[in-house]
Amino acid sequence: MVRAKYQLRDSPFFRLKSKGKLARILQISPAKLKKLSKLEGGYIQFQKPKKNGGNRDISAPIPPLKSVQARVAVLLGRIAPPDYLFAPVEGRSYVDNAARHIGAEALRLLDIEDFFPSCTINKVIWFFHSKMECSTDVALILARIATYDGVLPQGSPCSPILAYFAYIDMWETINELVESAGCKLSVYADDLTISGSTVPEVTIWEIKKTLFQHGHRYAVQKERARKGRAAEVTGVIVTRGRVTAPNRQRQKIYAVRENLKNTKSAKDTKRFEVQLRGRLAQLRQIDAGNKEAR
Repeated sequence: MVRAKYQLRDSPFFRLKSKGKLARILQISPAKLKKLSKLEGGYIQFQKPKKNGGNRDISAPIPPLKSVQARVAVLLGRIAPPDYLFAPVEGRSYVDNAARHIGAEALRLLDIEDFFPSCTINKVIWFFHSKMECSTDVALILARIATYDGVLPQGSPCSPILAYFAYIDMWETINELVESAGCKLSVYADDLTISGSTVPEVTIWEIKKTLFQHGHRYAVQKERARKGRAAEVTGVIVTRGRVTAPNRQRQKIYAVRENLKNTKSAKDTKRFEVQLRGRLAQLRQIDAGNKEAR
């Protein structure tokens, strides 16, 4: 069940001036809050393989820190998101992100390179101090809890939502550029999709300039443009009439069914059945995106 949303000014963080009240909001003691805000080495470092090759550096917070970060994420997640934001937003999915562009003649896809490592502690402080109007000491404590080595860590539960709010001025500027061009924007973490009857090159150039001005770079190798034909958006195929699953997803379902048919192991049968249910559920979710987009 999706919780009711409120405006930024209704957040418990808004105009927060007391460290004692901050501790109560985060559901910890003032002593623990002080300790966590000065914690050194509160992360476990490891690498995780990327889908397209290479490794991603992960900084996983230790349990006490992770619990407080999760609380920050929950509270920020209750602020009503703009229509163009799909992740991280409760009740919105990668299918909804793609379905926003059903009917578009042209699409342009951009990806921000190394997004979290480019989100700095200074911007987190800026958000809590300037946008949330917290006192300087409260903003600094929240920023220290949320960041590691001066940036948002990959692996923290509050990094995804803070990557949006810490750069809310950037996202609002980008959306204004897109709307001024008569187009639609969707943002799914570090993926940007712009669609319309046409997507002007000047608009894309201004978006890239805006990203650069805020310390971000777009991944040149992942930039894609489509006009008059289907495009893949966050793992979903978008046409002018509907969304559908990519062929590779159907091929995986076929492969799992073949494995089920041929296996003689009870353990493997159970594993393949779980895989099949999951992949079929994804197909149903994508099909439901067509109904919700009408």
